[in-house]
Amino acid sequence: MNYTNSRTFNPEILYAFDPWNEETHPYNCHHHEFLEISILLEGESEYIVQGQQYHATAGTVFLFNPRTEHGEQQKAGTYSHQLHIGISNLYLEGLARNVFPNKSALLDLSHLHGAFLEKAWQIVHELNHQEVESALQIKALVIELLVYILRSLAVDQENKIETRLSKTEKRKRNLVNHTIYYLETHHDEEITLEQLAEMLYVTPTYLSKTFKAATGVGPINYLIQIRLNHAKELLKNDCLSVKEVAKTVGYEDAYHFSKLFKKYYGKSPSQF
Repeated sequence: MNYTNSRTFNPEILYAFDPWNEETHPYNCHHHEFLEISILLEGESEYIVQGQQYHATAGTVFLFNPRTEHGEQQKAGTYSHQLHIGISNLYLEGLARNVFPNKSALLDLSHLHGAFLEKAWQIVHELNHQEVESALQIKALVIELLVYILRSLAVDQENKIETRLSKTEKRKRNLVNHTIYYLETHHDEEITLEQLAEMLYVTPTYLSKTFKAATGVGPINYLIQIRLNHAKELLKNDCLSVKEVAKTVGYEDAYHFSKLFKKYYGKSPSQF
């Protein structure tokens, strides 16, 4: 089963770092709103994932889906060298955004384990040497890691059965994912619900209902959120006027943009 679509598979690498932890490393249980890969490169560490404890040794790989509670701690006399990678903007066919189809956070990569670790060490090399285009090379290597994980999961029939959705549910997931992708990559253009629906070969009512069930808001309100989030970042640049920011994110009318901004954030763009 193929989970990826070349049109929508463009993950964003939020971070990649390789800390050395000693026994003084504090335990900190937490979760993320995005995907995280954690790889134990050297040493050992105790991981607690959703209340379950794992003794991780060199070569152990974890994949944490969004909101998966996890933490780690070092026992006396131990150390660990780890690689942590945060990933967002991930779309897999038939699945919610930023979600991988793994049953357990602890991965069994089987025959792909050696190749996976080799790529992980290449990422560490790029992090520590910062050669020309290291960021691009790291992204390419992370995508290879994701492919290895997907291939290993495809072998696990139990995982495939557990995460299998009905055809109708898959179509809905894909519809939402394609809509989000289009909105994020065309947010500066004039977009209507009718145009979106026509492009995706569904009715406006069906698109609005399906999208809202998955995200909590309709497509146009989601578009507004995207535009205003981009506007917040642009407003940090003092060189741009409010009118210029409005036009950049898709609003010809600066007054309308200012009203929307104040409605969402409680401050006008000029005050922000």
